[in-house]
Amino acid sequence: MCIGVNGARPGALLAVDILEIAPDVLGYTGFEDGDSGSLPYKIKAMDWGHCAKTVRIDGRFVHWSDTLKLPVSPMIGVLGTAPAEEALYNSRGGPHGGNMDVQEVCTSSTVYLPVETDGALLHIGDVHALQGDGEINGAGGIECRSVVKLKVRLLKRPAEYRCVRIENAGYIMTVACGRTAEASFYTATEQLMMWMAGEYGYGIRDAYLLLGQVMEARSTQFVNPTSSYICKMPKRYL
Repeated sequence: MCIGVNGARPGALLAVDILEIAPDVLGYTGFEDGDSGSLPYKIKAMDWGHCAKTVRIDGRFVHWSDTLKLPVSPMIGVLGTAPAEEALYNSRGGPHGGNMDVQEVCTSSTVYLPVETDGALLHIGDVHALQGDGEINGAGGIECRSVVKLKVRLLKRPAEYRCVRIENAGYIMTVACGRTAEASFYTATEQLMMWMAGEYGYGIRDAYLLLGQVMEARSTQFVNPTSSYICKMPKRYL
């Protein structure tokens, strides 16, 4: 889905408050030979054919089997604005957001995205009822239809803003999506330092030293053309 935002102009920052994510009653996950999963080549080359699983979702649990229930933790896989000049497939993430597959893009979080075109053209989709880190088997989360409620606000974009920001009650977070997980990690770390310096009064050196002790980070998606890395700073230290 694509949403136009009245009054959004290039150079602004779009704050997207995620109010509710309500998954439907059916979910799906799977893979097939040739998928861009993250297993070693020798295993990927095995003739596994098409492997798929359809599951029931009851609002609290994903019913994996008759004996195993997984707690539902809904998230939005794709959330992004339109870039200024290039056309991108929805499989990609980047400074605009897009296919980030970050579990923290969930209810009670605010995602900060750049406005590069009139109306922002906010894209949303790819909701998962649950997803493990890495999204390792391609269709890695429990893919499902969902009803999502959002609120958007227009803000002034910070001068040091270079990648997606997320905020909730406990953390400030940066998300970068580059060609490699390593490149994404470097960008997200640097941008978290810049956020601390720009809005919380830290000197860059002090921010760097403190992050070295308390930063939390992980790769949330490793199978798309771009890999996603999230870096998190607990607000209790700010």
